[in-house]
Amino acid sequence: MLDDALLANAADHEMDILCLPFIDTVPIADKATTDVISRLSDQSITAIFTSSKAVAVVAALTSGSINWNIYSLFGATREQVHKYFPQSAVHATAADSASLADEIVGAGVKEAYFFCGDKRMDTIPEKLAGKTDLKQLVVYTTHEVVHKVEQSFDGIFFFSPSAVKSFCSANHIGNEIACFAVGSTTARSLQPFTQNIIVAAEASGQAMIKKAKETFGKI
Repeated sequence: MLDDALLANAADHEMDILCLPFIDTVPIADKATTDVISRLSDQSITAIFTSSKAVAVVAALTSGSINWNIYSLFGATREQVHKYFPQSAVHATAADSASLADEIVGAGVKEAYFFCGDKRMDTIPEKLAGKTDLKQLVVYTTHEVVHKVEQSFDGIFFFSPSAVKSFCSANHIGNEIACFAVGSTTARSLQPFTQNIIVAAEASGQAMIKKAKETFGKI
C-alpha cells in the first residue's frame, strides 16, 4: 500500500521507511468463482468492498464495463473502485466497516454481494443480518508471512488485523513505538499489544504517512 512515490515523499521529509510484508494474498480464480463473477458482471447488483485487494481480484475477472451500485471504504479501496469500475455508481463510502454497514442499512438495500477475503471481519455480516440479504463471495486468501525483526523503529505501519497478528506472533511492541493503524478495526486488533495506537484519517498509504509526519514533526 506504499508505492514508490509515497516512499520518495517520505524520504524528502527525513523519514526512512522499510517495507516488509507480514501477509501474502492469493487471488481465488477457480471455475466456480470465475463463473459467478462473470454472471454478476452483466447484472445491476449492489456490491460491497472493504479491501482494495478484493476490488483488484474482481476487476481481473470482469470486462471492466460493469454497472454496479457500490459501497466501499475510503482511501485505497475507493481509489481502486474508481480505477477499475468507472461506470459504476459509488453510493456511499465510510471510514470503517461498521459505518459502511450503517450506510447500507440506511439506504434500505435489500440484497447485496460482499466481495472479501477469507480472513474478513464479521462486522458487515453481523450488522446486515436480518436487514439485507447478504451474499458473500471470498475472492482471495490471506496467509501470514512471519518475520523476526531485529531492528528498532520509531513507528510501525499496520494495514490489516491479519498483519498485526502475524507481526505480533514473533515480535514484541513496546509502548514507546508509535503504531499507525490504517483504520479502527486494525487499531482494535493492536490493543492487546500496545497503547500507543494512532489511527489514520482514512484507509490509505498516503493518510498513514501524513499521520506519521504529524506525529514525528516532519511536516
